[in-house]
Parts: sequence; structure tokens; C-alpha cells
Amino acid sequence: MRHHLSFILAALALGAASCDEGRIYNDDTVQTEEGGTARFAGTISGTDTWSQGYTLALAGFEEGNDYALISKNIEISGTDGNYDITLSGIPGEVTSIELCAIDRLRRRVATFLSADYQPQDGTLQISAEGVDMSMSTAIQTEIFNTTCTQCHGGSGYAAAGLDLLAGDSFGNLISIPSRKIPGMDRVAPGSSNESELFLILSSDISADWNYDHSVEVVRQEKLDLIRNWIDNGAKTGF
Repeated sequence: MRHHLSFILAALALGAASCDEGRIYNDDTVQTEEGGTARFAGTISGTDTWSQGYTLALAGFEEGNDYALISKNIEISGTDGNYDITLSGIPGEVTSIELCAIDRLRRRVATFLSADYQPQDGTLQISAEGVDMSMSTAIQTEIFNTTCTQCHGGSGYAAAGLDLLAGDSFGNLISIPSRKIPGMDRVAPGSSNESELFLILSSDISADWNYDHSVEVVRQEKLDLIRNWIDNGAKTGF
């Protein structure tokens, strides 16, 4: 009986260890005792525009890997201002230190500031003033600037009268009636399912508009970024 009980306990312990491999990282800080150090000092805005499920962090990434190897969370609060953040225990594989937004799996969603990193004596010092880390800025830089502006605002041309260049995009989207879908806004704050922007990127609803927009944003974390931004009220950093 004792041998049988020991076998059961060992099996349970092994099962618990294997399940832990797929855990979601909710730790405020993921650091180790050994390794390098980086420090950011400066002013940050827009921290209170993010919805649940995201973390703003000073994080270390390996080239070609979208998952942070190490991170130190930035406190998200209703007040923006001066921040002094130290990331210690940086492993040797890290090639960049970034002010970024990561998801529950510590996958990079948006980068706001990046510095090259290599193992060194002392601390890598990073300083910047007025870093806008709002959710809307993440959408502008990661999606609109890289995907949409070629047709919507670039070279002085805005398809369907929609200019998505920085400074104009959100004023042309939020609570503005769609020209293509009667009775629907381009972005309806609080409801991605009633927003033209999310529908045309996440489905083939625009396939008969001479261009299927769903081929543009294919990474799920980018679609989730837009959906969560809208459902959280479509807040902007200004």
C-alpha cells in the first residue's frame, strides 16, 4: 500500500510540473539575481488608456523572438509623469531593451522606445521625455502606419475619405458614420462588433468593395489590440 501511495504522489507531482509549462505570467516582475542591468528615467503618458490583459513594461528581447525574456512592469495609474525603472538580471541572450506593451504571455504587442543591448559592466542608461504609451498610439504605430496609410492618407490620397495618418486618424474614426455600412460608425466606442474598422479587418465583409481588408492584419495579437481598444471605450492619449 505504501508503494502504491508513493507512486500516486509522484505522478501528481509530475503532472503539476508539466501543466506549469503553459502558465500565464501575471508576475509584477520577472527577474533573476544574475545578469546585466538597464535603467529608464523619463516621463511617460497614456498609461491609463490600456484595457485589462496588457502590461506596460521595461523588457528585454532576443532578436527574432517576440516574447520577453525578462520584464519589469510599469505601474498603470490614472496619473502620468516621471518614471524611474530599473531592470536587473538581464540574461546574455537579450539584444534589445524596450519600453513596450506585452500581453498575458509576455508577447510583444507594441514597442514605444527601444535601445540596443549587449552584456556590459555597469548599467545601460535610457532616458526620454514625453513617451506616449497610450493604446491608441500603439494602434497608430503598429497597424495604421505600417499597414493602412499607403491607401488612407499617404501621398495625399485618402481612400473612402478616410485619412489614417498620425494626428488625423482617430478624429476620422471615432463616432464617425461609415460611408460603406449604413447605420454603423467607423469606430463605435464600447462595441467592436458594431465598428466598421474591426469588422473589415477581422472578416471578409469588405471583399466586394474592390479590396478585402482582412488580408492586411493577420496576426491575432494585432486584431485583439484593435478589438480591446474599441471595447474599452476607444480612448486616445490626447
